Amino acid sequence: MINLGKRAHRRGMRPLRLSTSTLFSLLACSACSGSTGQGFFAVPDPDAGGGVFHVDGSVDPGSPDATHVLPPMADTGLGGSEGGTTVTTIYANTDDSLYSLDPMNNNVALIGLFSGLGGGSGDDSVTDCAVNAAGEVYVNSESVVYRATLPTGAGTVALTKVASIALQSSQKFYALAFAPAGVLGATETLVGGDGSGELWSIDTTSGATRDLGSFGSNPGDTKDILALSGDIVFYSVGGVATGIATIRSCKTGGSSCTSSDDYLAGIDMTALASAYATGTPAPSLLSGIYGGSTGSTGQGTGFGDLFGLGVWEGSVFAFGRSQSSNPPTLVSIDTTTGGATLISSAFSFTDGWSGAGVSTTTTVTIGAPPPIK
Repeated sequence: MINLGKRAHRRGMRPLRLSTSTLFSLLACSACSGSTGQGFFAVPDPDAGGGVFHVDGSVDPGSPDATHVLPPMADTGLGGSEGGTTVTTIYANTDDSLYSLDPMNNNVALIGLFSGLGGGSGDDSVTDCAVNAAGEVYVNSESVVYRATLPTGAGTVALTKVASIALQSSQKFYALAFAPAGVLGATETLVGGDGSGELWSIDTTSGATRDLGSFGSNPGDTKDILALSGDIVFYSVGGVATGIATIRSCKTGGSSCTSSDDYLAGIDMTALASAYATGTPAPSLLSGIYGGSTGSTGQGTGFGDLFGLGVWEGSVFAFGRSQSSNPPTLVSIDTTTGGATLISSAFSFTDGWSGAGVSTTTTVTIGAPPPIK
């Protein structure tokens, strides 16, 4: 089996274009970042005694604000509102911890280290996180799905095992997201991505999986295939279920994948639903690529190993794993050109992002990508 997914680059190394009128809430597993109204980002610095590290190099010492955990909305548990603008919550993770970003002061604070991983090969770190419509957080290792319980104050993020994933030979899971209710059944369905770039439904009771397909051949170079790079996100626009993913080009039949230029792609939800209903994997789940055109994938983001993906209203944010001497990155992706702009690479943690997630009820205003085939 070819290994096209995150961990091909992950092991051994351990989205936000905001205006002052935009309120955005980001929760992150192990480390996170957020935009300030002054145009710089803040990330948590555990060495600062619970304080906040700003990417301009300054550090605020520990304070009540530095350990603030955002309260849930009364109705949905996904945030709050200010001045009539709904605050939503996005999650992003590294391997071992959970952080929060307070959009009211643009600070990120440590919520807690994950506790409760089974340990051992394939179950010793968190590879992604997902959020359902109720705002409940789930995470996965390479082989197990967990429910995460956030502490009300200082403490660890307790993980409760939901199910061991029914693995194929040499299979490892990296991406995770909930598909909205009505897409793959009457209720929300958990979807995971494996190291071969394939998407699978995951039964949260039994751990049983169903192959949904891959992203098919590369229309811009038929010698290559397009495979999941790092993450998937599902949401609804005007009541229509939608999905996006970060994907990359890989050599057909080999393990060589581009690690410096991911694409932001749309997921063909009709093909996804058909694959689930029939049990036959879709030959291509690709509905289009942002910035692409007929027969061309376009310029790409210009950033690779984008293992976390978040979206809210008209903004798309991707979280990059550290690569060799390159630090972890947070970028915003332009859905017109497909290119990405660096927001920050000045994070206090040395290992990179592992994943991200956002509720299926998040308000999103971006359009569909142009088809390229």
